[in-house]
Amino acid sequence: MPLPATRSNQGSPLPETMLAEIERRRAGLARHMARAVVMLVRWDDSTGAPPKAEAIARACEAGLDLFLATARDARPATARELREVAQLGILQARGSQSVEPVLAAYRIAARVAWDAILRSWRDHQEATPEAMVVTANYVFSALDQVAAEVTRTYLHAREQHLLRGTRARTRLFHSLISDTFDSELALQKQALALNLSLAAGYVSLVAKSEEPLSEQARQPELPAQALADSTDPHTLVVLWPADTERLEEVVGELLATLQARSGGRIRAGLGGSHPGLRGISRSYLEAQQAAEIGRKLRPDSPLHHYDEVAPSLVLAQNPLIAERYVAHVLGRLLAADAKGSLLETLEAYLGRGSVKEAAAQLHLHRHTVLYRLEKVRALVGGDLDLPSTRMRLQSALDLRKLL
Repeated sequence: MPLPATRSNQGSPLPETMLAEIERRRAGLARHMARAVVMLVRWDDSTGAPPKAEAIARACEAGLDLFLATARDARPATARELREVAQLGILQARGSQSVEPVLAAYRIAARVAWDAILRSWRDHQEATPEAMVVTANYVFSALDQVAAEVTRTYLHAREQHLLRGTRARTRLFHSLISDTFDSELALQKQALALNLSLAAGYVSLVAKSEEPLSEQARQPELPAQALADSTDPHTLVVLWPADTERLEEVVGELLATLQARSGGRIRAGLGGSHPGLRGISRSYLEAQQAAEIGRKLRPDSPLHHYDEVAPSLVLAQNPLIAERYVAHVLGRLLAADAKGSLLETLEAYLGRGSVKEAAAQLHLHRHTVLYRLEKVRALVGGDLDLPSTRMRLQSALDLRKLL
């Protein structure tokens, strides 16, 4: 905005005598501005260590110098000049969690300076109301630009801080699940540097989604000392403190939340508890195996415990033995059941525990299920009501899915 000329100064809207008086009072006015900042701004832990009064006074002097220079030349402040005035606020903002006290300091300093300008104005009849409006525009436009510069610096610094913290947390998390740390003491020190408190031991949960997990789903709300990280777009790994009460209930609530947030189906595996932080990698491996094997054995179940699928896993690790066992238990049934209806009926019966519920699942008449089960008995041998027979058949069915 161009400044209107006055009789005493063709470049500035303010009388030269008034500018000279402000320049003469510059050091005292800067100290007055600094005292107001120190007294009225509330510095706390969120803003880091408050700046010293001498530094605030120097920043106020820089602000007054900028006002005098722009007023005399009838020009707006340059970006470089604004950055010099904003320098103290920028330095403070880089180490702060809140930028509001820093901005308040600039507002208070500008207010004190403006009051001083108005008091000087009354003694100079040459200063017109129009010039007063233009000058106010200079002062408070410069304040807005300084505040914007400080805010941009603060936001950039916070973003970089969060990124560094996120990367450090991710490295710590992956050190835990991969057992690539030197010692538990060194790991505890890393955690303290990130304001994290680690539990004595953890149980691992691996949750996999059919759809990519949303940002919200990858950052679940967790209890104290629990940790989480997304190892790929579809997988969330959560480390629960081993002493968590009602763990299964808590995990179930988390899986329900993930299901709602992701929109896709969630399947998860829960590893066992092993001593110390070194035991986390073993629990993580177990959770991965439980999720993968559980997906094949019980596709309708959202959560699979390693301890429950471990017998099938042990047998499946030796395919030759597993194939021999399946052939021994189910060989005749598989050979005679070209359409798979007998095998389907056997699975439903073992899974549901009764003819009535198996018939409901298969949408068949009860007599049809009984007829099929009689044919199964003749092919596999043994009494299907005996626990030993049912366990033998269930093990063979599970192993067949893993081969």
